[in-house]
Amino acid sequence: MGTYALFMMRRAPIYGGELAQRIADVTRGAWRPSAGAIYPILRGLVQRGDARVGQLEGRKVYILTPRGAARLKLVRGRIRERGGRFAELRSLVLDMVEPDERGEILLDHLHRAILPFVELGAGASMLPKGAARRRLLARARAELRGGLAGLRTARGGDRD
Repeated sequence: MGTYALFMMRRAPIYGGELAQRIADVTRGAWRPSAGAIYPILRGLVQRGDARVGQLEGRKVYILTPRGAARLKLVRGRIRERGGRFAELRSLVLDMVEPDERGEILLDHLHRAILPFVELGAGASMLPKGAARRRLLARARAELRGGLAGLRTARGGDRD
């Protein structure tokens, strides 16, 4: 959560409640960290020198420092290098549920994975624009077609 806080500070100074609300929004309510989770992390970022405390409209806000910006850049680079590994953590979750429950979980995961591309096509503001958007959508369509072909092959003799 500390890295996400730094990411949010990169956009603008933040206060703890704003960070908690943003996390709840991004996770679609799956996680809303409490003040008891948020503020110790923000204090730790200040102690490490990654953020500093300021005032904005009478509120205590957290502001990204140059050291925090450098740390964020490093972590974001690692995420880009190892991004696929994060997706593989779902195997840990699947290992903890009964085999007959896995199908529904995987379908939900598929829905959540496809939804950003649907939003991308609809013009969601947090995603690329112009040629980059068109390239990404074309690649997504190709991946989906390949996945469907794989499902047909895996299905073998099954009929709809």
